[in-house]
Order: sequence, then C-alpha cells, then structure tokens
Amino acid sequence: MNSYIKEYHRYITDNNNPERAAKEKAYLYSELKHYGVSVWEMRKFAKFHKKELLALSKKKMLVLVESLWRKRTHEERSMALLVLNMHLEKLDIKDMPFVERLMRESNGWAFLDSLIIPAMPEIIRKDKRGYEYLKKWIKDKDYWVRRSALLAQLLFFRKNCNGDYKLFFKLAKSQLDESWIDSEYEDKLQNGRAKFFIRKAIGWSLREMSVKQPELVVLFVNKNKDSMAGLTYREATRKLPEEYKAKLI
Repeated sequence: MNSYIKEYHRYITDNNNPERAAKEKAYLYSELKHYGVSVWEMRKFAKFHKKELLALSKKKMLVLVESLWRKRTHEERSMALLVLNMHLEKLDIKDMPFVERLMRESNGWAFLDSLIIPAMPEIIRKDKRGYEYLKKWIKDKDYWVRRSALLAQLLFFRKNCNGDYKLFFKLAKSQLDESWIDSEYEDKLQNGRAKFFIRKAIGWSLREMSVKQPELVVLFVNKNKDSMAGLTYREATRKLPEEYKAKLI
C-alpha cells in the first residue's frame, strides 16, 4: 500500500498543472493543495492498478483510503474515494462512523457527492438503520451534512428501488423553510452557497425521481410550490413527462 501511495504521489507530481490547479482550487473554494490533475487522469491511474486494488481485503482497503485521505491534497483525497467506490459491496452499517467522518471532512460537493451518493444506498440496502443517520443529518448546523441527507437516496430514486420516498419528502419539506440558514450563516457568501446547494440537492433528487415516479414529484411540487425556490422547482420538473407537466399547478 505504501508503494502504491508513493507511486501515485509521483504520478500527480509529474502531471502537475499549476494553471489548472489554481482555477480548480478557486472554483471549489478548496483549502487543500491542488496539483491540477484531471479526474480522467486519476481514473486512468486507478484503472492501471485495478487488479491489485480489487484484490485488497476490506481492512487493507480502509487503511489505504485513510492513508490517502490524510494527505490533504485534492488528488489524493479524490483517489481515496475512487478506491473506496471500488469496494462499496464491502461496506455495512458498522462503517457509518468512518463514512460520516469523511463526509464531515469533505467540506464541499466534490468529495461529499462522490462519497455519499454511491455509499449510502449500499449501506441502507443492507441495514435500514442507515436511515437514522439521514434523520440526524438533516438537523445539523453544517449545510453540507444536510445536503448529504437529501442526496443519500438519489441512486434509489434513479433506479426506483428500495428508497424511502416518504422520508425523503419529509426531509426535503423541512428544508424549504430557509430561516435556519439566515440565522446560522451571517457571511453572505456562506449564506448564498448554503441556499444554493440545499435547493439544488432537493431539486436533483426530485429530478431523478421524476423519471420513474412522476406522480409523486407532481404531488410534492404542487403541495409545496409556494415555499419552493425557483432553482428547486426547475430541477424537479425538468425531466417530467409532458403529460405530468400538464398537471403542475
């Protein structure tokens, strides 16, 4: 594992792109060091080592993920999640403290979405107690944690399987009142970002749901339109079949 980490560090150093790194760091509001290595280049490296990575036991895989994550560079943390996502079938409810810690340390959508969207459905599918984390996260002071609660079932909605639609609607409705954001974030930048990413998460989940369960989306939108931000409404209704768009109030 140490040899893999060292080889990867040489790889990102050799492929360093300062101009791209600066733009990416600014775009992501990142506090990490960036080398400017593209996602495609990172995946290329992981694919080259795919056989040895897939052969890792769960214990060794988690050690590797932790080791990469601690490096505090964008590319090494990204690789940590690439490795973790190769082993999603190994995750279960006992891994939730680890997943939750990575989520809280993600501090932005780039890592958070790559972690929560694929990992949570796998854990919840095996143990419904995973839903209890969503109920807790939606009340957190950190808007990234609340976003996690809203996106945790996105793959369920996309595939129309196993998801708790009733719970999602309850969580989503609770976030339409944004007074908590105004009271929590005095900084205008943070306030604006919090509202954007929460609104986007609700709309994104509804958009995925609308393909397989359009009637549920129409019902939720019609009931809550007056308190729904324009961004959320547009995202939620964008993929609705025309016959269901006609049912929107």
